[in-house]
Amino acid sequence: MKPHVFWTLLVLWCVITGSVESAIPGEEAGYLALTARHRTPPTLESVRLTRGPDERIGRQTAGWWQIEFRTHPRYEESPVCVVRWLALGDLLLRSNQCVVLRYQLRVPATGECYEYVERFSGLALLPSWGQFQRHFFPHASPGSGLQRALPESLELLGHVWTMHHSRTNAQWQPWTDAKRLVLDRELLIGNSRPFKDREGARLPQTPKRQDYQYIPYTAEDIQTMIQAGFNLFTIQLAQEPWMRSEPVFYHRRVDAKAPLNFPADLYRANYLGPVMFMDEPSILMVGDTNIHRTLRYFSDAAALIEKRTRTTYESTGPYGSWHLHQALENTGINLGDLRIQQVDYPSWETLYETTFYQMRGGGAGLVHEGRYQLGEFNRAVQKFTGQSRTHTARQMLEYYYAFLRGGTRPFGKHWGTAIYGQCDTNLAPLALTLAYDMGARYLWFWSSDHDHHVPWPEQLALARHLRLHEQKQPRGSIFANPPKARVAIAIPDGYFLSFENLWWVRVMDPEGKNEASQRYQRLMRRALKAIQECWDRGWSFDVVVDDGQSTKNYSKIIRVNDNP
Repeated sequence: MKPHVFWTLLVLWCVITGSVESAIPGEEAGYLALTARHRTPPTLESVRLTRGPDERIGRQTAGWWQIEFRTHPRYEESPVCVVRWLALGDLLLRSNQCVVLRYQLRVPATGECYEYVERFSGLALLPSWGQFQRHFFPHASPGSGLQRALPESLELLGHVWTMHHSRTNAQWQPWTDAKRLVLDRELLIGNSRPFKDREGARLPQTPKRQDYQYIPYTAEDIQTMIQAGFNLFTIQLAQEPWMRSEPVFYHRRVDAKAPLNFPADLYRANYLGPVMFMDEPSILMVGDTNIHRTLRYFSDAAALIEKRTRTTYESTGPYGSWHLHQALENTGINLGDLRIQQVDYPSWETLYETTFYQMRGGGAGLVHEGRYQLGEFNRAVQKFTGQSRTHTARQMLEYYYAFLRGGTRPFGKHWGTAIYGQCDTNLAPLALTLAYDMGARYLWFWSSDHDHHVPWPEQLALARHLRLHEQKQPRGSIFANPPKARVAIAIPDGYFLSFENLWWVRVMDPEGKNEASQRYQRLMRRALKAIQECWDRGWSFDVVVDDGQSTKNYSKIIRVNDNP
């Protein structure tokens, strides 16, 4: 165990009050389900809970636990799955206060057995569902009595479980066949499609746009991608067996044609759910005729982006955090009062300047659609400054990333970039490595639709380039110590800075001559001047929205406004 992890565990242990483990190794109890849904039989009928051996962790004692899940009450028959975990603290009484050190899953029907490990800490990597320990590990019901130190009444997976029998001296054998999957959740390299292009090279897009022929990944393709550095996949049901045993994460849909193996698949720490991203809340708002014919002020847009992000995120729709829950119920699984939330996925967005408002609306991160072209950037800057300045590719990328990092950092969220087919191919390698250096979590590729598509061989080459850079420039945990900028360039709350044609902010006139247009142009000029000063002085910077909180922990704050 890494030294810093050991001391962290000691601190965590000290704050767990009354955490003496009551159950004795070898104690075991069987439980039958009491359905929480009226006149609806339980999907699972029985579980068996076993207290395993103790392990010494420094001066403390951790305990192993095991739970078996069955769709019938016959304990002698094979379970759907078996879950094991090693924990500090009394999980049955204080499930949210336990520190889980190791975590394992066995699926007898497929012969799979895994241990999931988080790369940086070396500790257990648990599935990412909201409140996983509270809902997916058993805990005693309030007021429950004890038999042999195990609760007579358990709560688990949305139902109540009543003790059917108990015993002591249960046998325990270590899982020596468990495959150890070390997973890096802090750098996710992938794309959003289960297929590649057949052509393997770019198609000319002039004088007429052409689309590619797409073919599903084979098992060999998946291995090629993993070797190149991919660790995040969106797949079809037929491709899932190639994913489960690899140290990679994956998404796949859930419906009647592609059901989950309940509950086994929900205990896989490398399955992230059906939703990879929320699709462009800001762009969809701009294109909505119910909005852009009426929206008038910048503050209208900022507030509406926030609410639209929240509405989508809290929905059961295809981009909602409750989509998985609804999909499971639609397939007939009785979840009782369990609410399964897929909490950890970003927006995929063109309008990077709205990052802060999406995060304030509850978004979990933002990935920018990277169509980076230096000439276009130079012309866009000159339009507002009136001065010709040739920027470097690094400066251009720092500009975009300053909005992403500055918009996510106040909320403890994460950002990234996705390379598109329209990105200058000479800039794409730097776009990825600089984003990595600046603390990006998501480094993706767009993989479909005419000139938006990045051919598969290019994706592989870029992933290899990024992984080589990572080997030469390893970074620490961005969760524990995210990279920080020196300067915060703060703009007024309710504003955003954009190079785009803001025709839909109707308080401004098309000619750019009225007061609202002049105020916005002043704000853009002043912000760009501050950014160029940072470049000239060699200062790292973020662009933040000055809400009273987001400017904390910067060495220098440059506030810009639109005043005459």
